Amino acid sequence: MTPIRRRSLLGAGTATAALAATGWLAGCTGADGGGGGDAPKSLENVPIKEFGPATPGVNYPDGYVGARASKIEPFGDGSTEFRVVVPQDAQVVGDWNKNDMTTWFEERTGVKVRFESVLSTATDGSPDLTKVNAMLSAGDLPDAFLGLPFSNDQVSVYGQQGLFVALDDYIDVYAPHQRQLRADYPGHQALTRAADGKIYQFAGINDCYHCRSSPGRAWINSRYLDQIGATMPTTTEELREVLLLLKEKDPTPRGNVIPFAAGVDSPIDNFIMNAFLYNPGGDVNGGWLALADGRVELVATKPEWREALRFLRTLHDDGTLGRDAFTMTEAALLQAGNQGRLGFVRAYYWGSFADIAYQPDALWKDYVAVPPLRGPAGVQYARWDHFGYKTSPFLITSACKQPEIMIQWADAQMELEAFQHHVAGNQGENWDWSAKGTKGINDKQALYQLKAFPPPVGTSWSQYGAMYNSNDARLGIQINASNPNFEAELYRSAQSYEQFAEPETMQVPPLIFGDSDAVTKADTAATIYNRVRSAMAAFAIGETDINDDRAWDDYVASFDAIGVGAYLELYQRAYDNRPQ
Repeated sequence: MTPIRRRSLLGAGTATAALAATGWLAGCTGADGGGGGDAPKSLENVPIKEFGPATPGVNYPDGYVGARASKIEPFGDGSTEFRVVVPQDAQVVGDWNKNDMTTWFEERTGVKVRFESVLSTATDGSPDLTKVNAMLSAGDLPDAFLGLPFSNDQVSVYGQQGLFVALDDYIDVYAPHQRQLRADYPGHQALTRAADGKIYQFAGINDCYHCRSSPGRAWINSRYLDQIGATMPTTTEELREVLLLLKEKDPTPRGNVIPFAAGVDSPIDNFIMNAFLYNPGGDVNGGWLALADGRVELVATKPEWREALRFLRTLHDDGTLGRDAFTMTEAALLQAGNQGRLGFVRAYYWGSFADIAYQPDALWKDYVAVPPLRGPAGVQYARWDHFGYKTSPFLITSACKQPEIMIQWADAQMELEAFQHHVAGNQGENWDWSAKGTKGINDKQALYQLKAFPPPVGTSWSQYGAMYNSNDARLGIQINASNPNFEAELYRSAQSYEQFAEPETMQVPPLIFGDSDAVTKADTAATIYNRVRSAMAAFAIGETDINDDRAWDDYVASFDAIGVGAYLELYQRAYDNRPQ
C-alpha cells in the first residue's frame, strides 16, 4: 500500500505564527466583541430581532422541526459594500457577483456584498487555505469568510487572537434563525465553541439522516442472492456462506464475480469490524478512537480487532476475499460494478460502484443495504455519526465595521425560502413549494419539489451559504412514488442501521487542539493510519499470520514506537477540556 503522508496544509499553528511576525495581532482590540472591552454600540439598547410574518402557501409535515419561511424586512441600505471571501466554484455557482441568488438576496436584505472567490480545495481533495492564510498574514482581512473549510482548531486559535469577532451577543440580539436552530439541536452550540468558551463561528447544520451511517454501510446484489438460492445474511457466518455460494455458483453475466468487494476509498473495516467491536473507522487525519467510560482508546489493537482479522483471514482462505479489497481504487470499483461483477460490496452508496441512472432496470437498483451483522460474540454495531451535521462556518473578521449587519445577513440565509434559493436556485424554475397532499421521502407531507437539480450554473450558491437544513427539511423533498430517486432509497437503507447505532457516549466528538498539539496530532495520525491499514491487509490475506501470537504482539507493540500513548493523552486532554 502507498503510505499516506500528512498533507502540507498551512494550518492554524503556521498561520498564527506568521500573523504574530507581521505585528498584525498586536493591533487587534476587543472593541468588536472578540477579546474583551466594552460591548459595541450596536448591541446596546437594541430590540431583540424576531421572525417576520410567516410566508403563506407552505405546507409543513406534521411534527416538522426546522427552518420556516417568513418575510425578511431589508436591514441594509446599500450604502456599504461588504467584502466576503468565498470558495471558487465554476461548475455550480459560477461568478458569485453575477449569480441569481446574489441579486435576489441583495434585493431582499438591502445588503450589498462584493464576493472574492478563492480556491479552497487541493487536487487531492484536501482543504487548501493557502490564499486565505496569505490574507491573514498580510493583515488583508475581508469583512467575512463564507463556506470555507476552516477547522474548529483554526477558528479557536484565530478567534482568541482577535481576528474573528465573538458572536455570542450578536446571535442573542440579531439572529432568530440561529437561536431556533440551537433550540431544535441542543448539541450544536457545544460544537461551535472555541477553547475559551466563546463562539466565533456562525455555523449551520446539514442533518443528513442517511449520511450518519454511510461510511459503514455495505450492499449486496439481491438478484444474485435469488439466483444462488440465498437470503440476506444476518451474521458473519451467514455472510461467509453467501460469499462461498457467490464464488461457486457465480451468477454474474461474464462469470467473473468478485464475491467481496471494497477498496481504498471504501475501507473494509468500517462494516466488518462492527460485528466484533465498535469501530469508528479512520483516515489520515485520525481515527480508530472510541470512548470507554469517558476514556479515549485505540480500538485497532484490542483482542476483538484480532478476532475480526481472523474472520477476514477465513474469507481469504475460502477464496472470497482478495488483496484487491484493500487496493482497489474508486475508478476500478466503479468499473467492476458497472460490469455487474460485484456480489457483496462495502461502499458509501450505489454511486460508489455503479452509474446512477433512473431507468426501472438500472443496475444499481439490484443492490440493497446489508444490515449490521451479528458477530460470534453477539456484537452488532452500526457505525453512526452523532456529530457530523455542522457545516462550514461563517466568520466575521475584526476588520468589519458593522458586524451587526453581517450577522443578520448570515442569519437571513437560514430562513427557509432563502435557503431554498441559495441551494436550489430560482423559485418556479428550479424548485417550488409542494402542494398539499404530496409526499416527501419519509411519506409525510412534502415541503418542496426540485424541478431541476443540480440547478443551472449561476443560479444558486450550491451549499456554501449559512444553512439550517434539518432532517425534516431534507426528508421533505417531494418524490415520485412510481420512480423514487436514490435519496428515498438511501433513507430506507439507513433505517435498517439506526437501531444498531453505537451509543453517543462511545463516539469521540469533534475536539479542539492547541497550536502544538494540532501538529503532533496530525503527524501521529498519519503514521497510525499507515500502520493500521497496511497491517489489516497483511493479516487478512495471510502475508502475516494472525494466529501467530508473536506477530500480533509485534503489531500491538509497534504503536508504542509510533507514540500512541502520548497521542491518546493528547486526545484525552482535549476531550476532558472540551467546551460544553
